[in-house]
Amino acid sequence: MLRGLAMALLISLGAPMFLAACSPSTATHVAPYVVEGGVAEGRRWRDNREFATEVKTEELSTDGIHDPDNDAISTLQEPAEALSAFPLDRRGGVDWVKALALGIIEPRANLLGDAKMQVLNLDILFKDTGQMPWVKFPHQAHTQWLACSNCHPNIFIMKKGANQPSMDGILAGEHCGRCHDKVAFALWTCERCHNVPHAGTPENWKKFMGVRPKG
Repeated sequence: MLRGLAMALLISLGAPMFLAACSPSTATHVAPYVVEGGVAEGRRWRDNREFATEVKTEELSTDGIHDPDNDAISTLQEPAEALSAFPLDRRGGVDWVKALALGIIEPRANLLGDAKMQVLNLDILFKDTGQMPWVKFPHQAHTQWLACSNCHPNIFIMKKGANQPSMDGILAGEHCGRCHDKVAFALWTCERCHNVPHAGTPENWKKFMGVRPKG
């Protein structure tokens, strides 16, 4: 894919890490709520920290996309079977980044597969997150299989301070929400984005980030 112009613009900025701002956290998005549970949804939050043992998929006959009355559906592989050998995240979704690292998948840079991906190792740090850990956005994990044009300039403007992502907006499908909770990992694995604890981060959150599956 042709990504030279976008790549040149990013590289010309010449900084290993940028500081960006997002909208202030609302009362329901503070760190203690996520870790300890809110008044109305505490049970839901606690359940989110359980680790899945199998990938969560929808059968072709009930996914609302395929026609269950069409005989051709029997020639298709069920998602559960196709994804059974993939590494999982704790929400029961495929951990695509780990699958990429393990060589289970190998995205093509173009349809013919005769070009190389232009990987950009550039992190952006979002620090206006209240008590929640700061968000470190890794370009590397995204550019290993996405062209810059997937996000720039329609979703994110390549200028410091030009983007004001908030959890409310993301949950509504804006900014990161254009992919996450759809084709990328669920928004409820908070620690995958809020991954840089700071002085104001509660100790319980740090323990939460250290949770690992048993066995």
